[in-house]
Amino acid sequence: MRQLIPLLMIFLATQVTVAQSNTSSIFRFLDVTPTARTAGLGGNHVGLYDADFSLIHINPAYLSSANSGSISASYLNFFSDANMALTSGAYNFEKAGTFAGAIRYVGYGEFNQWDENGNSLGTFNPGDIAITGAYSIEVVENLRAGASMDFIHASYAQFKSSAVALSGGVFYQDTASHFSAGISIRNAGAQITTFEDEREPLPLDISVGVTKKPEAFPFQLSLTLKKLNDWDLRVVGETEKPSLVDNAFRHVIFGGETNFGENVSVRIGYDHYLHEQTQTGQDFDLAGVAFGIGFNVKAISIDISRSSYSRLGGLTRLSLKADLN
Repeated sequence: MRQLIPLLMIFLATQVTVAQSNTSSIFRFLDVTPTARTAGLGGNHVGLYDADFSLIHINPAYLSSANSGSISASYLNFFSDANMALTSGAYNFEKAGTFAGAIRYVGYGEFNQWDENGNSLGTFNPGDIAITGAYSIEVVENLRAGASMDFIHASYAQFKSSAVALSGGVFYQDTASHFSAGISIRNAGAQITTFEDEREPLPLDISVGVTKKPEAFPFQLSLTLKKLNDWDLRVVGETEKPSLVDNAFRHVIFGGETNFGENVSVRIGYDHYLHEQTQTGQDFDLAGVAFGIGFNVKAISIDISRSSYSRLGGLTRLSLKADLN
């Protein structure tokens, strides 16, 4: 099993060289921030200090033997009738490594279906699902490597598509200096079956990130540079490239987290690309800003976050994690 990680990383590296722009990719639900903790910090941080198995969708190297026997679940209420649910579990096998499994499901509510003549064909319930298997090992002290595989399926009435994706990453954490760093390559793969005989790229994402708590400073600070494989991050309606500085900031996710004792955490984060996508008008608003809070009650962790989409509203996430040992 220890040979699996290098082989997967070589495959991912070859995929990166031929990657297409994410602007036309499908299965975009794979980009959704999976848990309330990371959502409260602004988004998909790949170098988050004290991260755990519930974030294997962001960086599979977060998975560690300390997570063995733990389970997690998250719920996100999208706009209108769309909802997303996630669940995962991890177990460590001595001398073999740590394994995890997870399921992500998105339901978009009920829709009416009509033919070209306006005749009703009844209703349908579109949805997306991704089933994940992940594995990680400790390479050297403080450094882990991980890889995961996703089977993805989307069903929209008679239109269906399936795909397989691989993700890999490395994660370093030094408790003495309260510093961590990570690199993640996510969603490298291809469709098995297509919607209408036209292949589309998956939402490939190459990200790097760090977290550091400065001495005598109450917050640990996290910074992630996302979508480094897709430099031109325009928003809908933009016909010209944004300025160099503006475009650079669209790749940045920033967050801060502080603890009140051992059982309460408070978080704040900002995603500039989300701000550019959802702001309304020229006035300053909270588009792209996120807040979160976490509680630890014995062996159970509860996290809640709220991400602002300006006047469009906001998304609330709830995550639960339990250690069954």
